[in-house]
Amino acid sequence: MAKPILGYWDCRGVAEPIRYLLHYKKIDFEDKRYTTDGAGCEIWKKEKFNLGLDFPNLPYFIDGDLKITQSITIMRYLGHKHGLSYNSKEQQVRTMVAEQQSVEFRQKLNSFTLGYECEIAGKNEFLESVQPMFQQWENFLGNRQFVAGDNLTYVDFMVYEVLDLYRELQEKILDDYQSLKVYFNSIKKLPELQEYLNSPTHLSQPSFK
Repeated sequence: MAKPILGYWDCRGVAEPIRYLLHYKKIDFEDKRYTTDGAGCEIWKKEKFNLGLDFPNLPYFIDGDLKITQSITIMRYLGHKHGLSYNSKEQQVRTMVAEQQSVEFRQKLNSFTLGYECEIAGKNEFLESVQPMFQQWENFLGNRQFVAGDNLTYVDFMVYEVLDLYRELQEKILDDYQSLKVYFNSIKKLPELQEYLNSPTHLSQPSFK
């Protein structure tokens, strides 16, 4: 059987949490990356409508006869398939809340990084404005090891990624949030992720697409 294919631009973007999950579970997959230059865009345009995708877009994930798009849908599918989903109603609610909140948290940074908020606020002003959001994450996490509780779920890779993106902007941004800092470091130090995190295929930049 052919190995699964993850298709996305050659950057971190919204596909990076998917890569984390796949590497964590030691899934042998093809990490198909389209370069972000003109040549890569042309290749994607030629392939876009010939892959059998219902809604052609990046990222896409092909797993045998299953062909899906939308990053969160892919994360949910892989989480359920590989035992990285919630185990109770309470965990389900926490996972769903954290999933949506991580998207909003990332979009906030995305808007600033791409220059929309830069027009009205500088870096320091932006970082000050998001402190309440960090405090909300700190309170939400509490003394739990992972977002859902004691077990790692797919959403932890989404939360970890957005925290890492904020750390790119301000390296010490987690220092005032002890639970978040411990949580972040525990994900980063997962033995199953070390090979990927220390490989040249794991990019620090560019982050957004």
